[in-house]
Amino acid sequence: MTMINLKNIQKNIAGRPLFTIERLVANAGDKIGVVGRNGAGKSTLAHLLTGDDHDYTGQIGVDEPVSYVAQIAPTFDQSGGQVMLTRIRQALSARPTILILDEPSSNLDETHQQWLIKQLQRFRGLLLLISHDRQLLDAVTTQTWAVEQQKFTAYAGNYAHYRAVKEQQLATQETAYQLQTRHQRDLLAAQRQRNEKAQRIRKGNRRMSRVERAKTKATREATAAKMERTAKRMVARGQREVQVTKPFMTSGFKLVATDFPAFTGKTVVTGLNVTLTEYGKTLLTHADFQIDPQDRVAIVGPNGSGKTTLLRAILADRVSGLKLAPAARVGVFNQDMTALDNTHSVWQTVRQASQLPDQTIRNVMGALGLPARFYPQLVSELSGGELVKLQLICILVGQYNVLMLDEPTNYLDVDALEALADYLQNYPGTVIFVSHDEPFRQAVATRTLQFKAQQLIDPDKVVEAPKPTGAELAVLRFKYDQLMADPTSSTAAIQALRQQIDQLKSSAGPH
Repeated sequence: MTMINLKNIQKNIAGRPLFTIERLVANAGDKIGVVGRNGAGKSTLAHLLTGDDHDYTGQIGVDEPVSYVAQIAPTFDQSGGQVMLTRIRQALSARPTILILDEPSSNLDETHQQWLIKQLQRFRGLLLLISHDRQLLDAVTTQTWAVEQQKFTAYAGNYAHYRAVKEQQLATQETAYQLQTRHQRDLLAAQRQRNEKAQRIRKGNRRMSRVERAKTKATREATAAKMERTAKRMVARGQREVQVTKPFMTSGFKLVATDFPAFTGKTVVTGLNVTLTEYGKTLLTHADFQIDPQDRVAIVGPNGSGKTTLLRAILADRVSGLKLAPAARVGVFNQDMTALDNTHSVWQTVRQASQLPDQTIRNVMGALGLPARFYPQLVSELSGGELVKLQLICILVGQYNVLMLDEPTNYLDVDALEALADYLQNYPGTVIFVSHDEPFRQAVATRTLQFKAQQLIDPDKVVEAPKPTGAELAVLRFKYDQLMADPTSSTAAIQALRQQIDQLKSSAGPH
């Protein structure tokens, strides 16, 4: 049963084309991933389907009410993940016929990501899932609507299948483009050779007499002209052939350590016996940890465990036992878009934030999805995802030797995610970041600090305590027997030793 039918849609923003749709159809029970670069129109499509946006041309048929959960921002007393979970639970409990979720896994910890996957797999209505989360898309969706080059196209299969199809198309396009380039080069070379031959015919053979040259001049000119016309028509036919567009390739970038402030010292952050609380809740108790220069540290833990609070505490430098090195020049990304001046252009905003060469800045912007066409746009004209990219770029290219990034992967498209991971892998300073995107963490992090039982644990440095040997237990039992036989022994001492023996036996496990 068809529930959504889109035909010949044209959507403009500020007089400029945003996207077109020739035909998209969604049926009951479909689970559709909606993917594309930030600002390409994914959330705008959702607003068209909910009826909140009527500024378009074409035909939109939506046969049932739509439940829409938009992108969520954190509140003063709840994390973004906690707010999103509440909204998702409310939406699912209403059992909607059509459900649209916009970046639902952003800010969710691993446990709740798995919960979300199971809930959406069980959902029996029509689901449109706007997301950059590859794991979520692959686990849930059966179709993909991708917006590319201002056009929505439907693909069968989940996100992984869509990517495989696109990679094959790109490889085919690259091969065809190279063949076309070689063919056109060969045609031009053939034209040049024929023109050179025509010139030699015009001049005639140097052994010809003056009389012979005069008699054959008209014939030689006609032959040469015909040869030139044939060569010109040959090239023209080649140019009229169907032209293959050069595949779009993202420009790379090279980071140089001397472009950033040098860090002097052996430790960037030191935490000794740190106790951290917020809103009356204890987050850390007597925690010890250390972050060294050039570490790329992922801070992980459940929603509300204190990850963002720890980042703020490091910056504030007011918590007892928590020390940020004086040489640290910290660039902070926290998705606070109010820090951006809406009256400035994109290029002005980035250029003012950095001392890197123009070309390096352009390469970083292009790789993260803000190429040259964005330079003259005002900050106020950008989409939410584009604003995230702009703020992130300003931090990445700024004069910092420590980057502190709180959920930098939220709302970034996959291309930007891959570019960001590549950038951070080559960043010459220290990176401290919070992210629930596991593939991103695996690509970037050299260390992990995990919130667990009000401690900050480094799993790579946890050493399991050795189990007590039988000899240790035998010694304690001998001391126990001596105490029992000594009439002067106190009951408290005997009980303490008995408890110690029981604990050792428990930790030793079955024999």
